Amino acid sequence: MIQGRYVRKDKGDRKSGERGEKFDFFNGCLYIRESRTCVASDLHMGLEDELRRQGLAFPLNEEKILSERLEMALERFKPSTFVLDGDIFHSFDRADKAVRDKFSSLMSVLEERCDVVLVRGSHDTMLPKLYPKALDRFDAKGFTFAHGHDSIEDHGALIMGHEHPVLEIDMDRLPCFLLGEKMIKGSDLVVLPAFNPLCQGVAINFMNGRDFMSPLLKKLDAGELSPVVEYQGEVLAFPKLRGLRAHIV
Repeated sequence: MIQGRYVRKDKGDRKSGERGEKFDFFNGCLYIRESRTCVASDLHMGLEDELRRQGLAFPLNEEKILSERLEMALERFKPSTFVLDGDIFHSFDRADKAVRDKFSSLMSVLEERCDVVLVRGSHDTMLPKLYPKALDRFDAKGFTFAHGHDSIEDHGALIMGHEHPVLEIDMDRLPCFLLGEKMIKGSDLVVLPAFNPLCQGVAINFMNGRDFMSPLLKKLDAGELSPVVEYQGEVLAFPKLRGLRAHIV
């Protein structure tokens, strides 16, 4: 595997905040240290149910996986606020009882431990009925949390999902965060991976700005984005894609 430069070599033996970085990365979650805010995007609750309707015969334990991943992030970071940054649901047009029960269960996990903010994504047409307090965007302490499927104006450092980025290296598909400094109107950018591991992901190795789904990213120089991956319990920050591409087959 290509060696990255370590942002943080963390196997559970270091306490958050030991170093001076803004962020921690864990299990697909971004943690903003200063505001004690944890963010996850693209839970796609109900993806398992949709796959079952398409003929998949064996259980994928979606609720158990999502619940355990959320609980691990809560235990690790003990955030004051947890933001679910869009595409909380998978289906555009339905939220049957099984999905509603999953949603209720996962919300209970979060609300027992911290404040919760839900941001609507492109799939979340049913969310306002189930959670009327859901927002189109959430602004706090210099950051703007938006799913990324719509254009937005006058934002801070932008935290978004929508793209499901993965980095392909040596036959591995590694969910990744994408970081860019002053990428959009002078503001920093973080693109989150899909939190639900059932999501296939989109390889970003050789993507151009026009290849992204989000209108916020289509005019960007994608080569200026830096992938961050979690690999075998460590966090690896790679060089900008422009420099990395020469080493990726």
